[in-house]
Amino acid sequence: MELHAYTRTINDIFAANKKYIVPRFQREYSWSKDEVNELWEDIISNIEIIDNHEFHHEEHFIGALVLVGEDKSQELKIVDGQQRLTTLTIFLSALCERFMTIENKTLAEAIYNNFIAGKDSDGEDYFKLQNESPKPFFQTRIQYIEKENEKNEPNTEEEKTLLKSYEQLYENLSRENLSEVFKDFKIDQNPNYERLLKEIRNQLLLYLKVIYITVKEEYQAYTIFETLNARGINLSFVDLIKNKLFKELKKQHPDDTAKTKWKKLRSLMSSREGLGSLETFVRHWWISRYSYVSAKHLYKAFRKKWNTNEINASQFIDDLISDAEKYIKIASPNLDDWKHQHDKDIYRSLNALKIFNVSQNRPFILSLFRAKEAKIIKFSELKNIFKFIETFHFTFTAVCSMRPSGIEASYSKAARDIFQAKSQKNLTDIIMNFKNQLKKRIPNKNIFQEKFEKLKYPNNQKLINYIFVLIEVSKSETKEFQPEDLTLEHILPQSSGKDDCLGKIGNLLPLGKNLNQKAGNKSFQEKIKIYQESEFYITREFVANNYQTWGEEQINERTNELADYCYDLLQTKL
Repeated sequence: MELHAYTRTINDIFAANKKYIVPRFQREYSWSKDEVNELWEDIISNIEIIDNHEFHHEEHFIGALVLVGEDKSQELKIVDGQQRLTTLTIFLSALCERFMTIENKTLAEAIYNNFIAGKDSDGEDYFKLQNESPKPFFQTRIQYIEKENEKNEPNTEEEKTLLKSYEQLYENLSRENLSEVFKDFKIDQNPNYERLLKEIRNQLLLYLKVIYITVKEEYQAYTIFETLNARGINLSFVDLIKNKLFKELKKQHPDDTAKTKWKKLRSLMSSREGLGSLETFVRHWWISRYSYVSAKHLYKAFRKKWNTNEINASQFIDDLISDAEKYIKIASPNLDDWKHQHDKDIYRSLNALKIFNVSQNRPFILSLFRAKEAKIIKFSELKNIFKFIETFHFTFTAVCSMRPSGIEASYSKAARDIFQAKSQKNLTDIIMNFKNQLKKRIPNKNIFQEKFEKLKYPNNQKLINYIFVLIEVSKSETKEFQPEDLTLEHILPQSSGKDDCLGKIGNLLPLGKNLNQKAGNKSFQEKIKIYQESEFYITREFVANNYQTWGEEQINERTNELADYCYDLLQTKL
């Protein structure tokens, strides 16, 4: 493999009449605030102001830039260094905008025309950094000198990250911030502020240096890409898997199908709040099908199957997309996903698991959804196992906060068994064995009571709401009532000052919003008259108990009674 390496400044790179193209196998832009800040410090810390207000610049090396193509080529593909080049482009664009704010359009256009954009031999405009993934957002909102801010909002995670980096650097370049960084240099007047911006520009362009490496053939890029990151340095296992798949799926005409599908996968995993990262999904997906491994060892497991021809690249991506469509309904449940009345119970269980902040069960639920799609599980059985998982995690996780060691491995094993199940009977046996395993982990009543008593409003507001809905539904004769819009009323008002017991469950009652507002801070006896108007079973029972006084003793007693009721109720659901 023939390599050419040189030392180059950022000026050398961007002033050249070249396009730097982010290729299809590269990961999306992902620099965090800390990484952007580190580059900022690399630039600012190497600028020194000496006594006579002259500037002194130190050279600083920021790593390697590996490119595919001849050094004399007009187009070069980025193998390594994409994140740095993108952030430097963002930095230059933020500088450009700062010059515009002080009405120095000449300096702004000089940066834009020399280092961000260019013209080809036919006089056509182009951007020197070419990236199709976040197009047109990156081009119109960040690179272009006349930014289209209002009509161009970020949609994907990559676009949001690009915008955050731009806003961070734009803010760093503000007069106020630079006054703090360069305290000995007065920049309250435009000429000094302009001069400082020019010195920062010079530091970036003339004193930041890279090792500029080129290789001739694109096929060599995949090998270099993996070799440079073989130990996971700077890259996640998802990036390495993507590189392997794209190397296999070379067809790019009439459409780069692999790239299109991967973009769809990324889009799915950023389509809702609370989905987690793509890495989390891919790991959950892998351990639901193949083997139980940590994120650290997943790529090694992938390569083992790849090298034995157990993975078909095209099918692999298709399966990821198909299961991502199921996964988003698991991780971020939406009522619109469950339009039929008989599906509502599954939605409520998924929503409960979200309230409990549980994710270890997602591989198992993903396998259940695949079984449902394959029609090898009865709906009644599906509904029952969801209710079991919900009940288990309410007790084990939400209330008792038990150590989850081994739980994810058990879910993974059951998920893989379901994935391989060939019949309804086989699947039923797997679910039964799995339920028996989890039942052994259920905490006893004493532990449950002890932890239940420590639940407080508002810290555990969503969980306490869930508990009152659970109890209310259990007392409803038809079991159809779902009081999901209930509000919580403090029997002993928050203004009483007795903070130790105010937020306990025993001091709370479900009330409709209007009755809650009506009760306000009234006396206990006045509140009882208002509670009599409520249609909630729990509130009616409270009134029927005919309490004459209400204080800490009664609150603790009622908290214990509710804990007993909940634990006994849950035993009937396991």
